[in-house]
Parts: sequence; C-alpha cells; structure tokens
Amino acid sequence: MIQALLRFSLVGLLNTLLGYAIILAGLATGLGDYPSNLLGYAGGLAFSFFAHRSWTFRSGNGASWAQASDFVLAFLIAYGANLLVIGSARWMGFIDNPLTHLFAMASYSAVFFLLSSTLVFDSRRSGLLSGTIGRFVQSHYPELSLVLAALLCWVTIRATPITHDVVWQYWIARQMLGGASLYKDIWELNPPLWFWSAVPVQWMAEALHVQPLRLMIPVIIALGTVSALLFGVLGTWQSPARRCAMMLMAFAVMVPMPLYDFGQREQLALIGALPYAALIARRRLGLAVPLTIAILVGLFAAYAFALKHYFLTIPVLLEAWLVLGLRRHWRPIRAETLTLGLAALLYAGCVLLFARDFLTQMVPMVGIAYHGYQIPFIDVCLRAFPILWMVFLLPLAFYALTRRIAIEPILATVLLTALGFAFAYFVQQKGWLYHSIPVTGALLLALGLAVSVNGLRRMLDYPLAMLALTLGLCFCFSIGPYRNFLEDRINAVLDTVPAGEPVLAVATDPMWTWPELEQRGLTYPSSLYSYWMLPAIGQWEKDGRGGPQLRAMADQVLERSARDLRCNPPALIVIERRRTNIQQPSDFNVQRFFMQNPDIRGFMASHYRAEAPTDYLHIYRRIGTVPKSSEAGCRVLR
Repeated sequence: MIQALLRFSLVGLLNTLLGYAIILAGLATGLGDYPSNLLGYAGGLAFSFFAHRSWTFRSGNGASWAQASDFVLAFLIAYGANLLVIGSARWMGFIDNPLTHLFAMASYSAVFFLLSSTLVFDSRRSGLLSGTIGRFVQSHYPELSLVLAALLCWVTIRATPITHDVVWQYWIARQMLGGASLYKDIWELNPPLWFWSAVPVQWMAEALHVQPLRLMIPVIIALGTVSALLFGVLGTWQSPARRCAMMLMAFAVMVPMPLYDFGQREQLALIGALPYAALIARRRLGLAVPLTIAILVGLFAAYAFALKHYFLTIPVLLEAWLVLGLRRHWRPIRAETLTLGLAALLYAGCVLLFARDFLTQMVPMVGIAYHGYQIPFIDVCLRAFPILWMVFLLPLAFYALTRRIAIEPILATVLLTALGFAFAYFVQQKGWLYHSIPVTGALLLALGLAVSVNGLRRMLDYPLAMLALTLGLCFCFSIGPYRNFLEDRINAVLDTVPAGEPVLAVATDPMWTWPELEQRGLTYPSSLYSYWMLPAIGQWEKDGRGGPQLRAMADQVLERSARDLRCNPPALIVIERRRTNIQQPSDFNVQRFFMQNPDIRGFMASHYRAEAPTDYLHIYRRIGTVPKSSEAGCRVLR
C-alpha cells in the first residue's frame, strides 16, 4: 500500500503539474474558475488511467471497458469533491484564486486514491463500482433525473435578475437584522410570514459574504425539488417512467417556469400546495402515508397557505372533496391536518406577539386605500392568462365528457388546487402576472397528468390536450427573466448619485427605486415600499371616494414622509410627474400632494434645489450636507 501510494503520488504530481499549468493558462486567458479547472483535469485523464493501471497499481488483467468505466466514475466522484471545495471557496469570497485550486486538488487526490486502490484496479472488484452505480441508477432514475434537472436549473438561472418585490422582501430582512421593526419602522402592507422567512436566508448570506438573492435561488430550487419528489412519492403511477415525467413536469411548473417573478409568494405557494394535493388524493384512495411524509407535506402546505389568506380556499376545497369521497370513513384528525392546525396557531401567536402593528396599523390602511390598485373585473378576466386557462380546460373537459380520459384522484386534486388559486386571482382583482403563477402551473400539470393517464406512449392519443400543453409551456417560458421597464428612465438620474447615499422616489410604481437602488449600493430612507396609496388618494380628490378616513391616512403618510426626510436626508428626491399606473387619475398631481405638507415643503425649500425635470420625473438634489435628525423613530439604514 505504501509503495502504491508513493507511485500514485508521483503520477499525481506529474498530473498536478500538468493540470495546474493548464489551469493557470486558462485563468490567465480569462476562462474563469470552472472552465480552467475542467480543462486541467481533462488533459491528464487518459494518461492517468494507463499510468495507474500499468505502473501504480500494476493491475494484472488487461484493460477492460468495466475497468475504464470504474476509473471514469471514480474520477467523476473525486472531481465532484474538487468542485465542492471550489464552490465553497467562491461562496466565501475566494474567486479566481490559484490557492483555492491547490486545496481542491488535495481533496481530489485523496478521494481518487481511495477509490482507485480499493475498487478500480483491484482485480477482485473489477466492474463493481460501475455495476453498483448502474443498478442504483436503474432503480432510482426518476429521482436522479429530478436532481439532475435541479442542478441544470441552478446552473442556468443562478444569476437571473430578481423582481422588485423580492428585492424589497430581502431589503426588509436586512433592516430587521439591523434592528428595524416591521410594520412600525417599515410600513409594509402584506402579512409578515414572507418577510420573516427571508431573514434566515439573509442572515446566512451575510455570514457567508454572498449576495442574499444569489443564495435564495438555490434555496427555492431545493424546495421545488423536494416538493416534486414528494409529489412523485405520494402519487400512484403505472410505471417509473410516468412518475419520472410527472416529477419533472411538477418541478418545471414550480421552479423555472415563473422565472420573471422568481421568489414571489405565488410561486412558493404552488411549491407547498402540490404535495398536499397529492397527499389528499392518496387519502381518497385509502392508501397508507408514512407519518414523516405526512408531517413534512403538512409543513410545506402550512407555509404555502399562510402566505395569503386567499389561499385558505385550497385546503377547504380539498378537504370537502375528501369528505364527499370517503363519507363516514373520513377522519378529520390526521398528521397533516394536525400539522396545519398547530402551524396556524403558532403563526397567529407570533403575529400577535411580534407583529401586532400589522393588525392595528396596516390592515386598516389596506382597507382604506388598497382598492386603488383594483381594475374592472372584466379586465381581469380578459388578461392573457385567464384566456390561456380556458385553452387548457377545454380539451380536458372534452376528453373527460367523451370518457377518453379518466379523472384519477391526483388529477382531481390538482384541478381543485388550480380552482383555489383561481379564486385568489380573481378576488384580488388586480390581474398582475405573478397572481396567475399557481393557476397556470397547476393547470399545466393537470394537462400532463391527463395525457399520460394511459402511459407515456399513449400521450399522442390526445392531440388537443397535447397542443394546449405545448402552447402553454412555450408561452410561459417565452416570458423570460425579469425586466424593469422603467430602468432606462431612472438610471440616467441615478448615475449622478454616489454609492451609499439615500435616494427617495415619491411614486406609485416601486420600479422607480427597486431593484435599481440595491444594484447600485444606494440606501432607501422611506418607511414605504412605494406610495401605493396614491391611486386611491387621486380618486378621492376627484370624486370624494374614501371620505375622511382616506384624507386622514394621506396626512399620516405625509407626516411619516417628513420624518423620514429629516432622519436620513436623501441625496436625491424624484417625484412622479407622469403616471405609470392606469388606476391613478391622469390629472392627479403627485408633486402638489407631496408638497402640501408644510414640514416637507419647508425642509425641501431649505436643503434642496429643483433641477430640470424629465418626461416622467421631477428631480430635487440635496444642497451640501444636511445633519440627520436624532428624533424618536429614526433608524440607521443598512
């Protein structure tokens, strides 16, 4: 063993010198960490096999395909250990560092020697590694396919732009870690769970010195992978091939498809809801469910349904369907229902203890002014995605009515899940793209379940459903990653502001500030995500809708804005000049509304000068340095 180790080390030294030289050459030419590393190892792989077989381990048998396969697999396992070291180093901030590759090579060498000496070149175990792995792959290829899809997804979207709402979510998480109180220091109109769940990711990102949104992406991919795996485990499938296809389909509609709004609550709700739908279908069939899986599915569902109160329709629909199917055999006390109930009690208690201001401050504000975002119901129905949903449902209805497709339990529960999410979409009455995510995803999955009900080879027997499925997938994936359509208009203004300075936008649309401020390292002094109440205030000025309550709320918003200005005087203030929100009356003057507060008007007159406006914005720039106020309620910006 000692002599073999010495010979292995000598061959490894030669390979290391050769490989490291190739890596350095790759780094010098700008190839980056991963391509350079891959080229370095590929260059010595063939030489390494013959050198180790004939000299290092002196294998008595001639070279065989089984031995070569074992060698390649051992190399891949060792190379995976090497990549793990490189990836960890990059996460810790050591990017394109030559020393990183030395540590990675040491890990690679140790793993490779152990596998080569005990499995690859031991004639008694020739082919054992490839045979064992081959049998494992054959029996677990659905799960391995899902993991591979998740890895490919991460490689593809790891640097995708993130929507402004999610950027704001993690901005809030950062402020909370700095001591800010949600709903007291930051007036956020949505319930706290989504923001609380971002805090651990933000904390971990700060500990690892990585961008939180880059860490969020693999976290959501991992959640989607577990969700798809649970969906596959709980479903009843005729074959492993169909289970594999449906897990991949579920993963596709949950994770990469809603790329434009990646990280939104509706995406997370779909991730948590689909395993619950599969679990209820299994309960309907009277099949056993392991306790740990039922609890895990219950936890996923508890998070999903608590993100918005509208989503509670889904477990109600599913439970009603289960009652109708089981009748006197129905049992309300089950592992998943207990998990849902306990999680609901815990969440309610946390809200009362840590976010009481949401109930006393924000819920009344939402009731007074959030209607300003609503659009006519007919306009909600005529958006692209509700029309697309009809395209999905028509072939399903046709094949079901003609008895060409049997509505199996898991298809029924997925359709009920889509119905619950559709209720949430229509009752919110805004028609926003991300509100449609879970309905579209659930209906696409339902189409996949329907056309594969008689096996994958019979899918083309349902051409209308296949056409709808193909059309839906192509349409959804064609939307692509997030784009801020106001970016060009605001960037020209922000180019003049040094990093670290605060910037305020008095506007309805949050895209005047997000994600641009975060990308530029600018701070945000306001307690508000955006001035979302302006459409309602504009309507009140026009026709009196909202009454004295809305007027009092407008005064409250202006008083808080005045304090925000004093606490952290912005280097730049932009005020909406031309509306970007169609619900806001076109003649509503945002600048006049903002300046009607005497404290704001006096502060800006003393410390700001107006510059030439753009088509969309009034611009005010701070004159010199303005001392920050130390009054109660001021906070340090992070």
